[in-house]
Amino acid sequence: MSELRNEILLRLSKLVAAGIVAAILYLIAVGPVGAAPSFELAALCWISAAVALLLGESSPI
Repeated sequence: MSELRNEILLRLSKLVAAGIVAAILYLIAVGPVGAAPSFELAALCWISAAVALLLGESSPI
């Protein structure tokens, strides 16, 4: 049972990490870049952060 709990916590931590990276990307896009704040921009930031984390996780380096 503890393995299941650890797996759930690991997956949730990845979601939280993607959310943090997405928030940083969103703030950069809205602030210095000057993009209009929208739900679409937030969703794109979250998707790109999740993909970046997955690529970094599976990197051969």
